[in-house]
Amino acid sequence: MKKDFWNGKVVLITGASSGIGHSIFLELSKLPCTLILVARRAEEIPNPTGLHPESRVIRINCDLSQESEISKLKEKVQKSVNQIDILFNNAGITAHGRFDSLSMEVYHRTFAINFFGPVFLIQSLLPLLLKAKGNVVTTSTVSALYGVPGRAAYSSSKSALHAALEALRIEMMEEGIGISLVCVPYTDTALRQSGLASDGSKLEESPAKGKRLKSEEVAKRLLSIAEDKEARLVTINSSGRFLNWLRLFLPKFLEKTMYKKLKHDFQKH
Repeated sequence: MKKDFWNGKVVLITGASSGIGHSIFLELSKLPCTLILVARRAEEIPNPTGLHPESRVIRINCDLSQESEISKLKEKVQKSVNQIDILFNNAGITAHGRFDSLSMEVYHRTFAINFFGPVFLIQSLLPLLLKAKGNVVTTSTVSALYGVPGRAAYSSSKSALHAALEALRIEMMEEGIGISLVCVPYTDTALRQSGLASDGSKLEESPAKGKRLKSEEVAKRLLSIAEDKEARLVTINSSGRFLNWLRLFLPKFLEKTMYKKLKHDFQKH
């Protein structure tokens, strides 16, 4: 992380109340920049100790699944700042369940938060990003690289977002806008506890077993990635890179591996 890079920058963070988004806020709060915190209860996010005296914090309550609220957010942002240098597209929801048991409500809610919300938000704020020749950094997942069993709604919503933002990157090639998609591995967040079960109820699953990164570690990586407009599809650890390689060269082996590893998540009981 290059601290001088962030001096005077205007940074918007979605999902800023917890997990990775909140860790990004804590890191940047030490520097002289303008931070726009977006969350459903953004006004409840306290200032951390050590807040830089020249830091400016703007809190905007917004449910990103509602276009009307994003439109209000746009108006508030336009009244507060003249440009946006970095947009951390971090808010998201997970959904677990077999393909044949997932209710359409789960698909609609998952896509509303993971796809339609971010797309409309970026569309709405694009003039401010263009003014700064800014960068959009999206917190994504290795589940976006392949249809993961037991995660059909989640994988497809993230994959769709990849496609939309890759198209945007090419369309804006001469405008100076950066688009980075970061496939984050298992991280210590409340994502599983707040996700959706196949019937639309609250998931409330325990965190994934095995090695998990801390949200502070991922936040620091995202900050470094945001400094590089040439960063496109980034896989933070070897598991993401290996999955991508297997998809291209050994897809049958990949499918058998995922079946064995995740069978307990999608088998009928």
